[in-house]
Amino acid sequence: MAKKKKTGTEKMRCPYCRSPVVLRSANGIYKENSSDTKLYICSRYPKCDAYVRVQQGTKTPLGSMANGELRALRLEAHRAFDQIHRTGLMSKQDAYAWLSDILSAPMSHAHIGYLGEYYCKLVIKESKQFIDNHRRRKIAARSISRHNSQLVGR
Repeated sequence: MAKKKKTGTEKMRCPYCRSPVVLRSANGIYKENSSDTKLYICSRYPKCDAYVRVQQGTKTPLGSMANGELRALRLEAHRAFDQIHRTGLMSKQDAYAWLSDILSAPMSHAHIGYLGEYYCKLVIKESKQFIDNHRRRKIAARSISRHNSQLVGR
């Protein structure tokens, strides 16, 4: 008889209520689940709404279990962070190096899907501050350029 390969998730417990965690389809949780997404979900769902998405075609969680509040914070953190590389301020690789520095963690651990509330709020704050500082520098540079143009035109 062949032994089953252990994934490390056999005895997962919900970090909120300590109930067992089950692997199941995201049907009924996601509005649309055309790609047949799977989740690790608290067995007490919906009373306890903690879950984490699984990498497509595997049993590997894409982060840690999170309740609705933490999932919303992670989404906000991702949106703020993603603006840094999507607007071209940094390459995606450089943005993750920056994130790793903000989190004081190696790049292999710089993933928003594993962050708790404190670090999500830190990523949101630092990302917005980085973008605001860039905008201010850009505005200041334009102002100096206009001023210099006016001086030359005199």
